[in-house]
Amino acid sequence: MKKAIAFAAAMLLAAIVVYAVIRLEIGGPEQQLVRTIEKEALKAREAGTAVYLKDHTDFAWDKVYVFGAYTDPRTINTAVGYNWTDQHLSYDDANKIIVFCDKGKVVRHIVYSGLMSNNLYDRPLSPEEAVIWP
Repeated sequence: MKKAIAFAAAMLLAAIVVYAVIRLEIGGPEQQLVRTIEKEALKAREAGTAVYLKDHTDFAWDKVYVFGAYTDPRTINTAVGYNWTDQHLSYDDANKIIVFCDKGKVVRHIVYSGLMSNNLYDRPLSPEEAVIWP
């Protein structure tokens, strides 16, 4: 009986380790979205086209905000309309903080350091307006 329990515990531990390695390699939904947008921005730059964020998101959102690096939490919270974060989300000059909202609540955010030549910081954008020109 002890051998069976030890074997089951070892298998469970192995499964947890494999899951953790796969999760680190693939990343969560935020990392996957960042990689997708970065890849699409490279393609768009070569083709002279744009990247429409709505074409690469699989979740509902009705507004997106883009903030520059070092944007303080108070500025972000004021923009989204409620106290969503109490921490700085980016300390790198190359980063942009992209915050997706649906019905007044943040549903996802990413820290994006890919190509983006247009200034999207002025106001919230609808899915039709949220376009990256690399």
